[in-house]
Amino acid sequence: MKHVIIVGLSMLCMAAHAQKISVDRIEEDGLHQIMTTTKKFKVDGVAFDIGMKIFEGKYKTTWYLLVATHHSMAPSCEVVIKLGNCESLCLPCKNLNVGKIDTPGYGIPIGSITKIYPSGEADYFSAIFELTPNIINKIEEHGIIKLRVSTGTEFLDREYIKNQLGSYLEKCRSVILKKMKDSSINKDILDDF
Repeated sequence: MKHVIIVGLSMLCMAAHAQKISVDRIEEDGLHQIMTTTKKFKVDGVAFDIGMKIFEGKYKTTWYLLVATHHSMAPSCEVVIKLGNCESLCLPCKNLNVGKIDTPGYGIPIGSITKIYPSGEADYFSAIFELTPNIINKIEEHGIIKLRVSTGTEFLDREYIKNQLGSYLEKCRSVILKKMKDSSINKDILDDF
């Protein structure tokens, strides 16, 4: 009984996490950008914030996988997804942005001496990888059993026994689709007036 409650609470937490939109705005070029909140996934010990975003236009919608980290990434970075049917999908980076974020200061006590590290700025790498409708359908049909992130200088791998990443991306897509349905970008101003 205890295990059922723990599993139920875990699933509820996962479902609640993917239920939010973090960005919903119209860009200068008229595209509607929608992005979900990200969730932290560790890949070979490196923390990656993973989410989903779209750019919706009047006639075309482009879906992206967002991968962000403090770990260095090159413009040549790639993501490889292994599906439950053992098919591998390679996603090259479409855009890499390197921003700065504030890091808090901290101190490490070593005996009676404390080594102080001041606050400062650190690089934060954000890469987007295009998800075609075919890729999205394959992920939802077969699930994801392995993820490889090529940072440009190294390969980082993670296996998923229970399709945690695939399930998370399905929930992100569902939230974005709901937001798109409520969006006014594809509606005429005179509809239901």
